[in-house]
Amino acid sequence: MKEAIARKYRLVVKTFGYIGWSLFWLLIWDVVVTIDFMLFLNSKFNLPLIPLTLLGSALVVLVSFRNSSAYNRWWEARTLWGAMVNSSRSFARQVLTLVDDGDEGLNPVKATLLRRQVAYVNCLAAHLKGEPCPPELMAFIPQGEFERRNGSNNFANDILAGSAALLAREYKAGRLDSIRLARLESTLVDISNAQGGMERIANTPLPFPYVYFPRLFISLFCLIVPVGIVESLGWFTPLASTVVGFMLLAIERIGTDLQSPFKVSEHQIKMDAICETIERNLESMQREAQCESQGDEVLIETTRS
Repeated sequence: MKEAIARKYRLVVKTFGYIGWSLFWLLIWDVVVTIDFMLFLNSKFNLPLIPLTLLGSALVVLVSFRNSSAYNRWWEARTLWGAMVNSSRSFARQVLTLVDDGDEGLNPVKATLLRRQVAYVNCLAAHLKGEPCPPELMAFIPQGEFERRNGSNNFANDILAGSAALLAREYKAGRLDSIRLARLESTLVDISNAQGGMERIANTPLPFPYVYFPRLFISLFCLIVPVGIVESLGWFTPLASTVVGFMLLAIERIGTDLQSPFKVSEHQIKMDAICETIERNLESMQREAQCESQGDEVLIETTRS
């Protein structure tokens, strides 16, 4: 019971904390308007509610239109990351099955390509957030290649190009034919297309009026609401006005967060979790391939004996 109450309390705190100081100052403004009207204003006045109602209706349409555009950006970003997960799995499966092994067992280039894919998605996530590639990536790619990251304007793309170069080397060594190489290259193109779509979203924000006007009009509306309803609601004005303002401010904040799906916010794309999923999937596939390779070796030795 105590745990349930504590969980609900944390939810309430998180809900109201999502708006932050804007809601607090709105409540102060509502209280000031109510006290001034009820106690100090000698000549009472009536502010017609029809203009306020029309303004609120127009404001809801404007904010809904902006939030719809922002959500479309967020959903496209999430869809592209979903495609990246699928393409990474397909790339790993193709590497493990299409690249020929040597006489010694599992071709070591397969593990190298899978590690490079893990480094690629993590570097891409950092690139979209505007952060440098984390130093942990040195465990997945050569140190010399990692040190060149500062001189590159798109290090994630460089990692992908390096993987393509490794596949070309395998083709020249005769461990890939042209058909299998073309299939692997097609998957790399899918990965590159997903990256391009993410970069387009990250580098092309919504037009400035889409961001500024809803925020401006919501702020003005929240200032006008208590003035318009105080004559009819009296001392209940702060409650009603704050609830209306909370809903509008929350909607505006949600739209602001959704329009930048890769930046840190309550609704950001969980890229780190997605990268961890890709890493776990590829590690599992690699372990399975190693077990199958070792089993084949044992079977061959048994047959020879």
